[in-house]
Amino acid sequence: MMKNLYTLLIAVTIIMGLGACNKETATTQIEVMTKMLANKNWYLDYTIQGNSVKSYVGQTTYFVTYLKNGTTSDSDGLIGSYTVEMVNNKSQIHIQAKTTNGNAIEYVYDIISIGDKKMTISKADTSQSTPAIFYFTSN
Repeated sequence: MMKNLYTLLIAVTIIMGLGACNKETATTQIEVMTKMLANKNWYLDYTIQGNSVKSYVGQTTYFVTYLKNGTTSDSDGLIGSYTVEMVNNKSQIHIQAKTTNGNAIEYVYDIISIGDKKMTISKADTSQSTPAIFYFTSN
């Protein structure tokens, strides 16, 4: 009886510990991604949607800045805030901003990959059957 109780106690401790590790891992991932994202200008290099590829390399083009205080702005004049979140095991950037006319706008991008100098994100477009994939480099 004591042995079964001891085994049960160990099993519960392990299960509780695993749950804590998963939360800690998600929190750590968010912190690392936020640090990689912040305080940089991210320049759009190219986009892919379906079979369509558009290159912007070498051109003055779209850029977005994410600051470590959670604010963002872009070359189209959008200004707002952002958060990096884990939703359904997907890393995402959630942006709430205002246009130059003061209209509220919200975007959610899935983070495919992010590094010190390169970022790949995707955004589902309801008017298209495949998501758009955006490739950025930072300064």
